[in-house]
Amino acid sequence: MADIKDVISNTAYQLLKKAATKLPRDVKAALSKAYQEESVETGKAQLRAILENIDMAEKYNMNICQDTGIPLFFVKWGLKSGLSIDIREPLIKATKKATAEVPLRHNVINPLTKENPGTNVGWSIPYVYYDLVPESDYLEITAVPKGFGSEAKSSLVFIVTSESMPEAITRCVVDNALMAMGEPCPPTIVGLGIGGTGDIAMYLAKKAIFRSPLGSPNLDPVVADLERRILRALNRTGLGPMAMGGDTTSLAVHAEICGTHTAVAPVGITYQCWAARYSTARICPDGKVVYLTHPEE
Repeated sequence: MADIKDVISNTAYQLLKKAATKLPRDVKAALSKAYQEESVETGKAQLRAILENIDMAEKYNMNICQDTGIPLFFVKWGLKSGLSIDIREPLIKATKKATAEVPLRHNVINPLTKENPGTNVGWSIPYVYYDLVPESDYLEITAVPKGFGSEAKSSLVFIVTSESMPEAITRCVVDNALMAMGEPCPPTIVGLGIGGTGDIAMYLAKKAIFRSPLGSPNLDPVVADLERRILRALNRTGLGPMAMGGDTTSLAVHAEICGTHTAVAPVGITYQCWAARYSTARICPDGKVVYLTHPEE
């Protein structure tokens, strides 16, 4: 078996490349469905342009969007894997290679000095989110080149629990989407984190965006019902693709919850643009790599 750090680095590089140049099949299918069902001509034209963009990126192995974002990694770490390594080292190596070879735009800067190393590495970037999975023996990595047109419209609100929570949350999400207009490049995927503390709510919202397959409901039926309710409300706003008017403002709403304070519940709201760039692979104990969102041909 190859050195595990080399396996992780090579896999992470492929994930960044796949994510930047080719949408997951379920996302592309959702956009195609939205195009077929769109009844407003301006919305249909926007979706047609989006689908042509996707096809061109695949054909020529080019970035789907010029904003290749900043590199994030979600890691599910199976405790039965026995791994005890610094995973950031191979992820940094992969990010530098992807930046140079895909290539990815040099987006990462020091937030105070604006220094740009030209590698998309530095000051805790690439950022790694960890989930420990006690019963598993694999390592699962999701690479996300997260663009900031959608990221910049994220919001954190606090709702007093004397409110009807489903109604209040729906109202907050719709209001936020109407204020955001076309900046998150709809049709979007909306991630919601409900409960916990402020930072927990925003983390859950970000994590929820990349639930796969797209549109799969939360296992809690109460949460799943809220997801459906908010998606219907968003698509009734008429904002449509790129906020030019149409039937599809959002492709999906994914929500996660956490226990919270009796007086007030934080709600994190965040977006993924139509260019829902993420790619997931699982590294098995024998070193075999299985690409989940982008199965190898």
